[in-house]
This record gives sequence, structure tokens and C-alpha cells, in this order.
Amino acid sequence: MLHALLLPALLSLPAAAGDGAPAAIAWHKKVSPHFIVFHESAWSPNSTSLELERMYAAMRLNLAMFAPWMVKEKTKVYIYSSQQSYLAGEFAPPRWSKGLAFVSKKTIVVYDPEDQGKLKAVIAHELTHLYFEGYFAEKLKYPPQWLNEGLAVYMEESVFPDGGAWSRALAYFPRERRIPFDSFFATSLDGITGDSRIADWYLQSYGVVMYLYQPHKRVQFKAFCDEVRDGETVDMALWKNYRAREGDDFGAKWTAWLDSWTAPSKGGLQPRGPSASFNFKPVQLSSFTFTEFGKKR
Repeated sequence: MLHALLLPALLSLPAAAGDGAPAAIAWHKKVSPHFIVFHESAWSPNSTSLELERMYAAMRLNLAMFAPWMVKEKTKVYIYSSQQSYLAGEFAPPRWSKGLAFVSKKTIVVYDPEDQGKLKAVIAHELTHLYFEGYFAEKLKYPPQWLNEGLAVYMEESVFPDGGAWSRALAYFPRERRIPFDSFFATSLDGITGDSRIADWYLQSYGVVMYLYQPHKRVQFKAFCDEVRDGETVDMALWKNYRAREGDDFGAKWTAWLDSWTAPSKGGLQPRGPSASFNFKPVQLSSFTFTEFGKKR
């Protein structure tokens, strides 16, 4: 995914046609209560407008406090008919991306992978970046990478009533594959090499956000994000809101929670392929598989 908050050159969308869509493609337009959908295919892929509204209902409870505008303003969603069309399109995406989020334009751009589950996952992921990055942009800030990506994966899972692949993988996340918490919060994707290591980082980011954003900790999570957005260190924001410090203290608390969370269901969960929202820069991937989470690397 790509975020226009960090790429000023992409903040200006292509020249609009009469209805607001880029002119280079004969976009088909559909309007729902919270979205304006432009799709390249003659037929809307997998009843996308209806699915978007269902996703909106699932996401609003968790994200409206960061993006109150999502209640009254419509988000634009562009859906290319294929990856080839997406890569050759007016938005000029990098080849490794599967979605673009233009924060200042309240717009996301994706392509149809011809799999409704994967398309939902990509859209949910990019919508989360749009809403959450916009909240930080109000203070001319960018959210910590682990928080930004972890929340996006967390919201991916929320659009699947029975849970998704990330929660299943988290139940099998071996301790030796986890990044020590004395360095985790400062770890950047740019410094990680190898598909497996990147997958580990995403899974751990998701697990940390899942811990911080438990239903009974919503107020704490919002306060934590407010603190970080206002310039507080992650360490101090954790202490103020969760009475935990970076490093071994947080690691012990998170590990205890994870052990408790996974204990009742370890025997019944089977790891499977994740929602395919991820082509990471600089690694070019088509998807991740969690079948190797039991192996040491």
C-alpha cells in the first residue's frame, strides 16, 4: 500500500472528467450512502457498493473517533478491473503496491483480484490508512509504522465475521520469531529483509494493536494515539495509558495476554493464507503464507 501523505507528488489526482472521475478510463460510477465508487468493469465487481457499506458498518465503531468526517462525507473508491490495468492506470502506482491511499483527497485506489475476500481485505486496509493517517495529518504528523500497519490489519480482520487469517496465524506465533520489545517499536520495515521476517513484523504489529485496542480499552487506545500524535514518546504514552514501559515490561504483559487469548483455541485453529493486501517495498510479493510460522529462520 502507498500513502500519499508521504508522497506530495501524488497528492494531485488525475484531471477529472465531468463526474469527477479521471478521464483516461470510461469509469462506471455508483453512489452509496458513504462511498462514491468508480469501477472500470462494466459490472460492479462482486456487488462492491453493498459490501462497502457492510464494511463501513463494521469499521465505523472503531474508526469514527479518528475520522469523524467519515460519517457525513463520502469516500471515493477507484477499482481497476485487473492488476495490469491498475499498474498502467492514471494513478501511476509502484509495481509492488496493491492499493493507494490519497489522504488529502479522501480517496483510495485498488484493483479487483477476482476474489471478493481479497478485495475486501485490501479495501479495508487502505480505508484504515485513509482514516487514521488523516487523523495524524491534522497535526502534520505521520503515525508510527507499527501502529499504522497494525491497525490496518486489525480492521481487515473486523470485516470478516468469523475472523481472518491474521488472527489464526497469531495463535501460532512462536516466541523465537517475535521481535524483542526493547527494539520493536523503533523497528522500520525498511530495515527488515526476507519475506518471513516482514510477515513476522506485520503479525506482531497486529498483535500489539489487538492488545492495546481491546473492547474495554477503547478510551485508553484513543488517549494513547492522542499522546503520540501530540509528540509524546511511545514509551511515555504507554506508561500514561497502560502502565507499561517499552522493553521487557511491555513484552511480559503482552506475552501473558497473548498466551491467555490463544489458550482456549490453539487446538482448533489451522493456519492458512492471509488476506492478500500486501506487496511490500522493496520486496515484491504476490501474497504471504503463514504455513512456515513454526519454522525457525
